[in-house]
Amino acid sequence: MCIACFMQTKHQTMAAKLGRPMSSSAMEALIDKPGPIEVDTIPSADWVAPLSGLLNLKHPAAIKAGLKDREEPIEIYTHLLRHPVQGAFMIDTGVSKRFVQDPKGVGVGLVIRKFAKLDRMKVRNEPLSAIQSKGVPLKGVFMTHLHFDHVSGMPDIPLDVPFYTGFGEANTKQLQNVFVQGMENKFFEGRPAIQEFQFAKDPNEKFDGVIDVFGDETLFSILTPGHTAGHVSFVARTAGGPVLLTGDACHTRWGWDHGVEPGTYTFDRVKEQKSLLALKALSERHPKMEVRLGHQP
Repeated sequence: MCIACFMQTKHQTMAAKLGRPMSSSAMEALIDKPGPIEVDTIPSADWVAPLSGLLNLKHPAAIKAGLKDREEPIEIYTHLLRHPVQGAFMIDTGVSKRFVQDPKGVGVGLVIRKFAKLDRMKVRNEPLSAIQSKGVPLKGVFMTHLHFDHVSGMPDIPLDVPFYTGFGEANTKQLQNVFVQGMENKFFEGRPAIQEFQFAKDPNEKFDGVIDVFGDETLFSILTPGHTAGHVSFVARTAGGPVLLTGDACHTRWGWDHGVEPGTYTFDRVKEQKSLLALKALSERHPKMEVRLGHQP
């Protein structure tokens, strides 16, 4: 049996050069202070997904609400960050037009081409245009996780731009990775090693770990495992207050409002629910925090 075939990608990984661990209490003492980060959330594409994948329909709140599986409209985002010193970064990649128009040509495998409803994926803003609109070089891409709808803008990203993930995100083994690994290997081909944030245990035990990304207390990465093993979320200090980017710790507005974690698109449900509730509690402790979810406004 090919054990390596069950990894998300075989691409080389290394310890990230960015980021230093800190406690959640130290982060929370800072995040309400206005900061210099600019965050532009761009709806890159419209798509659809089964509600049973986006929400745990077996959760008591979902059962009480009478939710049934259906096709749910969603959006795919890329978030452009501007730091006054560090430069321009991207969180998740959005969707490249080439990914939709010529999936085979950019390395998308048969299973995804056949079953992922790529014909229903309508690109609104491709990453290349978003990057060029900033007029400055892209310094790096921070990934909440490596699921294919979050890396589908990679054909537009220059090969020398470094990618950053949570620890273990690339090489955690799952059966379904057999169907995406070839595509992700192709996307990462010729790129630098994936840089993995080096989290330490949060001494306050509110989260699994917190990283001060730039070391200047302006952008924080929070380890929020569950949707994937190395999933991370981000908090940015902006002039208008803190902005939380949940990634797929929560896909939908209904899930956020009712504290219901994603459904079948989950690596570890117990950790997923813990991460979601921890993020909700964070936002409740900081009422001015703006929350931007994984796939719905």
